[in-house]
Amino acid sequence: MKISVFKDEEALSDAVADYIIDLVKTNPKATMVLTSGSTPILAYQKITQKANKEDFENITIIGLDEWVGISAESEGSCRYIVEENLLKPLQIPETNYTFFDSLSDDLTSECQRIDKLIFENGGLDFIIVGLGLNGHIGLNEPGSSFDAYCQVTDLEEITVVTGQKYFNASTPLTQGITVGLKHFLEAKTAMVMANGAAKSEIIGRMVNEEINESLPATVLRKHKNSLLWIDEAASSKL
Repeated sequence: MKISVFKDEEALSDAVADYIIDLVKTNPKATMVLTSGSTPILAYQKITQKANKEDFENITIIGLDEWVGISAESEGSCRYIVEENLLKPLQIPETNYTFFDSLSDDLTSECQRIDKLIFENGGLDFIIVGLGLNGHIGLNEPGSSFDAYCQVTDLEEITVVTGQKYFNASTPLTQGITVGLKHFLEAKTAMVMANGAAKSEIIGRMVNEEINESLPATVLRKHKNSLLWIDEAASSKL
């Protein structure tokens, strides 16, 4: 695991944007998983300012996760956040990306659909995830198996409470559907991006505690080519 510390959120977001732009220029047919939440939004906005949309014409983008039962049109959905801040501004056609259908009556089939897409594309070239206060990556909550591909998970209370910040009104959240930790481990490059002092304690734990499924983010240390990119405020417990 290679750790890079940037001065602040602005510098971190610039670096992540440049990394993704360089990746698609080097590998124009890359398959990548992109995260949502508040952490990557500035990076996505910077990509739209710097990138040529033509560079993204042949890549495949997969959304990391979704809240089960929440519409894709909701402001808190992964699809909404990534579309509004990256895909639509870059005019990336919908044929180039997919997200979990969190309203599906058959969530197992949804997991299998995304698994199949990843396998048919030869695996992931890149996956970027944020970091939950309980150590989850994606919606792989504590206890999630390192051997799981896409899966449905039951959300911990801290995830439910924190998740409310993405919605305009109180929203019931109980489960997530997510790209699993096995895909994370098998990706050619895996990145965890985090910023702010609130993330410093969990970052310290993921770096220093025993690698264990009770702290999903420790899976990063099992990966052969993993990156932990954070700002100075998030690095204080390293």
